[in-house]
Amino acid sequence: MRANCLSLLGRFLWFWPVLSGLLALRLASAQEPLIHDRQQVILPGDGLTEAAAASTGGPQPAFSFRYDGRSSAELLPRWRKQRPSPRRAPGWTQWSTAYLDPGSGLEVTCRAKEYAGFAATEWLLTFENKGTRDTPILDQVLPLDLQLARRGSGEFKLRYAEGSHERITDFQPFEVPLPPGTNRQFTAYGGRPSDGFLPFFHVVQPAGGGAIVALGWTGQWSARFARDETTHLTMQAGMEQMRLRLHPGERIRTPAILVMSYTGKAVQGQNRFRRLLLEHFAPKPKGKPATPLFAASPHAAVPFERTTETNMIQAIRNLAAHRVPVDYWWIDAGWFDCGGNWARGVGNWDPAPARFPRGLQPVAAAAHQAGMKFLLWFEPERVMPGTWLYQHHGDWLLKPRGDMPAELQYHVKDGFHLLNLGDPAALRWAQRRFSGIIERVGIDAYRNDFNLYPLWYWRNAEPPDRQGLNEIRYVSGLYDLFDALRRRHPRLLLDNCASGGRRIDFEMLRRALVLTRSDYLWDPVGQQCHTYGLAQWLPITGIGAASLDLYNCRSGWGSHFVLAADFYSHDPRFWESVLQRVREWRQLAPLYTGDFYPLSDYSVATNVWMAWQFHRADLGQGVVQAFRRPDAPEERATYRLQGLDRATVYSVRNLDEPTPGKRTGRELMEEGLAVFAPTRPASLVFTYGVGPHY
Repeated sequence: MRANCLSLLGRFLWFWPVLSGLLALRLASAQEPLIHDRQQVILPGDGLTEAAAASTGGPQPAFSFRYDGRSSAELLPRWRKQRPSPRRAPGWTQWSTAYLDPGSGLEVTCRAKEYAGFAATEWLLTFENKGTRDTPILDQVLPLDLQLARRGSGEFKLRYAEGSHERITDFQPFEVPLPPGTNRQFTAYGGRPSDGFLPFFHVVQPAGGGAIVALGWTGQWSARFARDETTHLTMQAGMEQMRLRLHPGERIRTPAILVMSYTGKAVQGQNRFRRLLLEHFAPKPKGKPATPLFAASPHAAVPFERTTETNMIQAIRNLAAHRVPVDYWWIDAGWFDCGGNWARGVGNWDPAPARFPRGLQPVAAAAHQAGMKFLLWFEPERVMPGTWLYQHHGDWLLKPRGDMPAELQYHVKDGFHLLNLGDPAALRWAQRRFSGIIERVGIDAYRNDFNLYPLWYWRNAEPPDRQGLNEIRYVSGLYDLFDALRRRHPRLLLDNCASGGRRIDFEMLRRALVLTRSDYLWDPVGQQCHTYGLAQWLPITGIGAASLDLYNCRSGWGSHFVLAADFYSHDPRFWESVLQRVREWRQLAPLYTGDFYPLSDYSVATNVWMAWQFHRADLGQGVVQAFRRPDAPEERATYRLQGLDRATVYSVRNLDEPTPGKRTGRELMEEGLAVFAPTRPASLVFTYGVGPHY
């Protein structure tokens, strides 16, 4: 029977020994498998019945650690093992294996979840001291420690992307070979997981297929890809620094790991990963997938510190009077007491009484009456001198180390402090305080910003035998804060902002959307580059525009679109343009969660074209966007589409021209779609599909 077969990745991960020529996984540091039981080998394509799956004892992800100077490969076969029956639900199966050291009382638990239909497995490693004394030192913890065996001639290639750092090159894609002797190391910068690099990596096999590895850790991670001199690639990942002993009763978690294998072309692997994140990790308020959203922001016309009850309600009423279909009214920073500088007021969480004498409730009520939801900005973790939190709960605050890099010394100079979410009292206060504001005001979307580098706060004065514990407790507390808000407000949408998109990892992606992916705003070439890079990994991404210019707006389109404009205008042409931009985006918005295909090369240059395609195979529809940049000399370009059915006849429509044409999938993929723009810069949008509405 094939109906209950384990996924392809499961077959590779859960069985031993390594088979030469297959995608083989083993512990990189062990002489024998971590899980001592020998298992039957399942070849790719074989079926595995439920009974056979049960006989294997469930999944056995590859991880390693050192305890009291001895390797886990040596210790775990001697420890007591418990493996309860698996838990099953539509789309996934969850397994758990616990190992107890009877001498010290340390229990190691690995919980794994296999995602049916994706050849993907996620696992999480926890450590708990169930003894009566401190444990020996636990270090060299690698939640991911495995090998890939090369298949075919040629070499592995590693695909990865730059993170977000307020640059035009944010999310720039890279592909590098991994020849024998290669040792590539990646780390986050400053404690935010996607500052520096995205914590997603794609290993491409020379014979086709490969594996994508993702980290779920909103902290300082490290990953290593090392090629030996034969045919193996070792992949290791975990916290950058962790060396500690646990007190009695202490329990900690480590970075979560997600591994997905695939066959076929690399772009097919990237799109399978997008689908996996969309189906199993994207937030689902009230159990339903987050829908594409259009948000209107007043901050093109009203500075952060000058928002008032009066001008916010006036803009909302103007939008409603002109029948603009707004999903969310967006107020960003500065609504609290801040003395004319919003950043100085972070740590005050009451509305400025002079500007909002009745609080924020009247603004939320006006938005709801107009058919809009209300989004409000917070930055709960940063605390500035003189604010309420600073004055009343200094015992909850962490200070930075004085040896921060030169470019970050302003943290010390300006007195940045960090609310320690690893402190149970501080965490409970944050959960109550911000949940109370959400309830009292009527907030529909909670925007969590984070403009601080926490690494140098976590590592300030940590004892040598407790290194990494502050980070672990803090990251766990951050997840608890988000989870508490979601639990208490099931319809609440969470937005994860951290100086732009610097907190992107799959643990945060399952809790919150990323509505602002970079603080490099509002350059249209930059927005094109960011979409090109990030859409290869994330199924939900977009940004918006601070201009009604067509080229700017289309450069910021995505699964969501935020327009910052002068919503106090009396010019009818302004409102006509707003309606046109929003209506045009809305007809395309559902397509942006489809498969993503880059059609041009990546470039930040202004003298080239850039193009991509989003394809919804389930709808038989898609969209192609092509941009002739300001200095591009060519008026024409041709792009071969991907992912289409060769025999299907598609109606192809240029959004700026009324008459559609007919092309077969074969023609569009082999001959290509010709585009023409006589002026520059220019943005061309083509939709295609089948059915009577096309």
